[in-house]
Amino acid sequence: MVVPSNFNGETLSINSVGAYTADFLTKIVRPDDIIGIGWGKTIHSVTTRMENQEVPGVQVVQLKGSVNFENERTYAYESINELGRVYHTQPQYLPLPTIFDNQVTKEMVEQDRFIKAVLDCGKKANIAIFSVGTVRKSALLFQLGYFDEGQKENLQDHAVGDIVSRFINKDGELVDEKLNERTVGIQLSDLKEKRYSILVASGVAKLAGVNAVLTAGYANHAVIDLALAQALIDYEREQET
Repeated sequence: MVVPSNFNGETLSINSVGAYTADFLTKIVRPDDIIGIGWGKTIHSVTTRMENQEVPGVQVVQLKGSVNFENERTYAYESINELGRVYHTQPQYLPLPTIFDNQVTKEMVEQDRFIKAVLDCGKKANIAIFSVGTVRKSALLFQLGYFDEGQKENLQDHAVGDIVSRFINKDGELVDEKLNERTVGIQLSDLKEKRYSILVASGVAKLAGVNAVLTAGYANHAVIDLALAQALIDYEREQET
């Protein structure tokens, strides 16, 4: 779905994409659905534009860890709280680091009954809403204190971006299995099982990541702005020549 830059009177592309996705959600959510969401500015642009809905039994859950080490806004709690308000339900938070320092600690924490229930809920969610990150120096995930400079450079050399904080190459394949094993949240393969797996993205900087997500089939719906859509078309044409 390609969204014009002034959808619903918005003046920024990210907000137009958010407004369109919010409108789309109100049309597809059914009673007793489970909606899982990521976090970041793009997801926040969706949840802030949703109006209250009267759909019984809806649950909302975080798809990935939401705690970071730096004073950077991820909008994780704001977004899940807004979605909970929209559907009159108590959000299911995942109050863990996005990435643990070691796999053993992560696996121990995931055995906790409460944490396991939230993770299972995310896996069972039949609607997933997520965006894609870049590997630029300014990338949000790079600003949260999880990586040193060497790790960032390695990811920049091998990855084109991340979805649900899992870094992928141009074909949508994981680039670092050890890092993936320390990452908290839904697995990439789980995204393919959703009734609606919705990628939301704005800006040509996300071209490589969006193309990788679509190539690998992690999303069955995509909401993008006009500039990004044109960049994807141009990119595909270049690959054919």
